[in-house]
Amino acid sequence: MRKLLITAMVLGLTLEVAFASTNGYLLNGYNAKSFGRGGTIVAIPDNSSVILTNPAGLAFLQNRSFGLGIGILIPKVQFMNAVNPNTTADQKYYPMPFSGYVDPREGSSWAWGFGLNVVGGMGAEYNLNHALLDTQKYYSNFGYITMGPSFAYRINDKLAIGAGLQLYYGMLDFKMPFSIDPVANLQGHPVNNPGMTFGQMFAAPTNQGGFGYSEVTAYADMKNLTGFGFGANIGVFYKANDQWAFGLAYTSPTTIHLEGKATMDMTAQFNEAFGMAVQGYMAQNPTATLEDAQMAVGQMFNDMGIDLQQGVAASYGENKAAFGVPQKLAGGVSFKPTSKWTIGLDVEWINWSAAFDKMPIKLKKGANPNINLMINDATADGSFNYDFPLKWKDAYNIKFGAEYQVAERTNLRAGFIHGKNPVPDNTIFSIFPAIVENHITLGFGRGLSDKLNLDIAYGYTFNKKQKAGSTNLIGQEYANSRNQLREQLLMTSLTYAF
Repeated sequence: MRKLLITAMVLGLTLEVAFASTNGYLLNGYNAKSFGRGGTIVAIPDNSSVILTNPAGLAFLQNRSFGLGIGILIPKVQFMNAVNPNTTADQKYYPMPFSGYVDPREGSSWAWGFGLNVVGGMGAEYNLNHALLDTQKYYSNFGYITMGPSFAYRINDKLAIGAGLQLYYGMLDFKMPFSIDPVANLQGHPVNNPGMTFGQMFAAPTNQGGFGYSEVTAYADMKNLTGFGFGANIGVFYKANDQWAFGLAYTSPTTIHLEGKATMDMTAQFNEAFGMAVQGYMAQNPTATLEDAQMAVGQMFNDMGIDLQQGVAASYGENKAAFGVPQKLAGGVSFKPTSKWTIGLDVEWINWSAAFDKMPIKLKKGANPNINLMINDATADGSFNYDFPLKWKDAYNIKFGAEYQVAERTNLRAGFIHGKNPVPDNTIFSIFPAIVENHITLGFGRGLSDKLNLDIAYGYTFNKKQKAGSTNLIGQEYANSRNQLREQLLMTSLTYAF
């Protein structure tokens, strides 16, 4: 019941995210006010997103307030490979809600807040050609929110420290051709040949009785995976004087443990192998008819323990995936040359290499005895463990922004973000091209009354192209492929001060 209620809450917030002015899949801003000035917030504590970025800033907020808002992302994703001309993914509009309550507790050294935010995600949807599977849907959608309290203690008029706890809730859907190394992953043995694995048989050259496959491909459908993770952050804020301030913050790594169901369909790959075996039999037996060859090959597979009546498509009662969220270290400085100007600079280090080296997938309770036998005849229960390779590299973000008060209740903002692309050439693929690097942002803030403020921000991410290498760890269909991504993001928020 608890899981159902949380899922309903997330669906009510329409959690569906794709890239969204990001580094990797992490957002560059969680509030329209700070996003308008390039996402700078570590040393400019002026809205509730300090809960996620630098909780020490809670102690320097001016008012107790509640804020909520939403961002709308409009990405454009494109892909091209040997069997697909330059193809644009289906156009999507992704809503990203956020909210936060902060209480600097007037007269006290303590402050606290509570936030609920979409923090990151990725996704794309195509209909693409595949050399083996013909036209298939390629689809991914991953998004997650964080919720939790943060606290700050003001040591003196210049210095504060803070910490926060976060509950992560994630959702993942995934549909695409799924290619694996047969030798490494098909460890089961034919009944009539216990000295050779199915993987060795699929990989062996045709002149040695094999099929010559360097990879075997199924169509995978993993849907409605949901799960939780836990994390924390700490921060320090130092206001040197009326002009200069500094911040330093650390966010811990975590893993979101997702669970759901999956199906794997190897029919196209098996049919091709069956056809190759039939052709081989007829070449060795020139007088055999096609029907004779099909019967002989069918008996050959039957002797191996493969029941052709069962097919080679399987559903799995359990599917677990571990999705890594990286640790981050951020430093910021702000400068107010006059009372009307605020200039900020944030620098972030993101440890993608530890969090996104691989995504472990564990399938259990496979319903098809043929696939169970090919994967692992020792257990024959359908258990299949696979480390989906990602190999992302550590990255950095440099955020620069400025804000100018043009009137008593009106502010204009602008910013620029440069982030290093973490995705290597040998694992980039069509539905996870989180490769963008350069962003510009614009923002506008208006006090609608003494207590109510409206902030609007717009971000544009410049088109980024990346060509895959000549080999690809996800599948050879991506070798020498080309990916492109650009995006626009409109964000707005309302804040009410008590």
